[in-house]
Amino acid sequence: MGRFKAKRQRQQSGRFNIDGHVVNEAAMHSEFAAIAGTVDDHGRVVFWNDPALQLGEIASGVDPVTGQVTVERGASGQLPVALFEPARALMTRMPGQPPREQQADQAIALGLSRFGRGFAQLGPADGWQLHRLVDDRLELRTPDGGVYSRIAVPFDPAWISAVVSTGFALCLYGIQLGVRTPPGVPDDEYTDRARLDEFRRGRALGFTAAGLVPYVNNRG
Repeated sequence: MGRFKAKRQRQQSGRFNIDGHVVNEAAMHSEFAAIAGTVDDHGRVVFWNDPALQLGEIASGVDPVTGQVTVERGASGQLPVALFEPARALMTRMPGQPPREQQADQAIALGLSRFGRGFAQLGPADGWQLHRLVDDRLELRTPDGGVYSRIAVPFDPAWISAVVSTGFALCLYGIQLGVRTPPGVPDDEYTDRARLDEFRRGRALGFTAAGLVPYVNNRG
């Protein structure tokens, strides 16, 4: 099972874009079918305070009278984060609407949250799970048990220790997470600052899905 379930497509008019090329609706549906079983993506495992994320602090409460947000200073720094970045974008633009990225939107429809800029409310992603496989790859699984995204990342003992301790990780899914080095950019020029800029652009455009996902260890 891949990211998209087969279903009757509604007729609609709009502008569809695959890898920078404008296509018609039939081609868009065909591309959906082609990627339905493609779940191996690019990824990274980092911490909440990584310089390429700079997520600040997690709010611990909100005063109902003043609206003031309180945080536990430094408590969120070692929160484990897993980044899942698909290799291809599936963009649509309906008349009078901003562009949307269909893979992130599907993840949101299945229970993740849209992770926009500014104050973002994060909560448990009901039914989602983050599985560590016997070969150390990580799988992001949907509430029905399907694999939405799978990444192979270097083994990081500190990250594993943190996710075992917390029992969950912040999982981010989207096309602009600052994971892949953009085409034509030398690796040494894709700095933390460049990754951060890309991550913030993706959030501002609504292309990022997120959730606090329980961790499952399948290594025995």
